Amino acid sequence: MTASAAKLGILPGPIQPDGSFGPYTDALIARDVGATLLTAVLGYGYVKIITTAAARGYLESRDSRKLIHTFSAPLFILFWPLYSQAAAARLFCFIVPFTNGIRLYTAAQGSSEEASLAAAVSRTGDSREAVGGPFIYVCIMAACILLQWRDPVTVVALSNLAAGDGLADLVGRRWGGTSKWPGLDKSVAGTAAFWLGATICSIGLLLWLQFTNCLVLPIAGQELIFTIAGISLVAALFELLPWADDNYTVPLSAAVLTMLLLR
Repeated sequence: MTASAAKLGILPGPIQPDGSFGPYTDALIARDVGATLLTAVLGYGYVKIITTAAARGYLESRDSRKLIHTFSAPLFILFWPLYSQAAAARLFCFIVPFTNGIRLYTAAQGSSEEASLAAAVSRTGDSREAVGGPFIYVCIMAACILLQWRDPVTVVALSNLAAGDGLADLVGRRWGGTSKWPGLDKSVAGTAAFWLGATICSIGLLLWLQFTNCLVLPIAGQELIFTIAGISLVAALFELLPWADDNYTVPLSAAVLTMLLLR
């Protein structure tokens, strides 16, 4: 459907120097369709490897859940340069998280075809958990793509949500020990992992997208490092809030700060 709309000229092509939109050529359509198929297949393959490992007992469900959480968005962003410069290319990119959202919803309904997915993304094995945090995750990714695709705001927000929050749990449960924050069931080690992981992931992906001409950063060098580190630190502190859902507070705080500091 998206490809047909592009072919019919309904969707805008690349932005021209005068601000108008160029044609969405067959070559651009083929590139975006190819990028969508490739990322969808690779994404499915990655999740399948994790879910199979969990189903066979090689991974605990809480670990499989966080491995999918930590790496799905960053790995997907790595492939964004494959898409064209057409203004509507984001709609092709949107198809990937949208499809995953449908899979998660189907898994939550008890579908036998998605049983392994439900088991891998749930904490307790209850398939209904698939429409909890994991579903929110893909919805936020889809919204970011539609609103601020290939933009520092989206990259930093998703890096904090994925790498930051995911590593906080993986590291905190193993090496957090008794070093808990006062009054919280969260560890100092987990917060440190969040901050370091989100910072490195954000900077790495931003530089990659700039290198591939997908975006232009207004700052560089030490200024970029300190700015991203500061944003990730604030997001890590928001992750500690006991009365708020970090699936929302982490990407929102990172997005707002990025809009203020990287514009």
